[in-house]
Amino acid sequence: MKKPFFLLTFASLILAFTASSALRAEERTADPFAPPQAGGPKAVLIQFHRGGGSVRPDNTLETFLWAWGMGGIPEADCRLTKDGVAIAFHDGNLQRLGRGISPEMQKMPISQLNWEEIKNVDVGSYMGPEYSTQRISTIEAVFASMKDRPERLLYVDEKGATPELIAKLAEKYGVQEQIIFASTNYELIVNWKKIAPKSKALHWMGSWGAAKEDSEKMLQARLDKLEEAGFAGIDILQIHVKTDLSKEDPFIPGSDFMRRAGEQVKKHGIIFQSLSWTQGDEPETYRRLIELGVQSFATDWPEQCLEGCGLKKSADQ
Repeated sequence: MKKPFFLLTFASLILAFTASSALRAEERTADPFAPPQAGGPKAVLIQFHRGGGSVRPDNTLETFLWAWGMGGIPEADCRLTKDGVAIAFHDGNLQRLGRGISPEMQKMPISQLNWEEIKNVDVGSYMGPEYSTQRISTIEAVFASMKDRPERLLYVDEKGATPELIAKLAEKYGVQEQIIFASTNYELIVNWKKIAPKSKALHWMGSWGAAKEDSEKMLQARLDKLEEAGFAGIDILQIHVKTDLSKEDPFIPGSDFMRRAGEQVKKHGIIFQSLSWTQGDEPETYRRLIELGVQSFATDWPEQCLEGCGLKKSADQ
């Protein structure tokens, strides 16, 4: 059975361990979410952004099954239809993904469409004719596919569906412990942990195209507020970066900032994750971020991420 993520050793990812402590960690059954500082496994948690990144249709059940087969953790975006059905769908409407429907329907907000109206819409062909049979999935169907399959973990990014509904559905299928709730809203994470204490939570933050200094100032202010709260409820913290490998310092926010941010969150036993919006198709991006202390990634380019993390050989090797 394939593990839910890559429990493979590579020393640049984590703090150094003595041989005796590593042996003790291997002798016990480790919490797969526990970071190295807490005696967890030497693991890379790789989130497949929107389920399949740039290589599979967004958020479909077929894509999630593919991601689990690759050993990754897919991300599902959770929206609500007009009649209250929780679905896995990122965009606010069908314009980018929907095929075989009228332009008017493409532009209508998902929140104004009933499940019966959208359940048969082709949301795979935009990636190629081989995906033309793929349809929008309900969150219930996704959770059902995880039932009795503890190796199948899932990031759930709230996009309108309430934490209460997501938790209720996860509990219905007995998969709450397999859910990593994701939000940029810290109050939602605190609330989530109260109603779904067996689950995990990822807090993500970006600077949305700000210049380097402004980006770092904005992100540090958010980190300082979280510090005041003791980072309570957060298991994984993700910082978005922009990458330009042609520059001496390829990252915005900068390398020194990323190193300090990682040190700050890891003191609280939190896994430090990053998502690069640019040059994510370059394995070197992930190698350089690992050097800065990043322990985990979200990616639109799974194969290149695996290669950069040392978990897959390059095509020419």
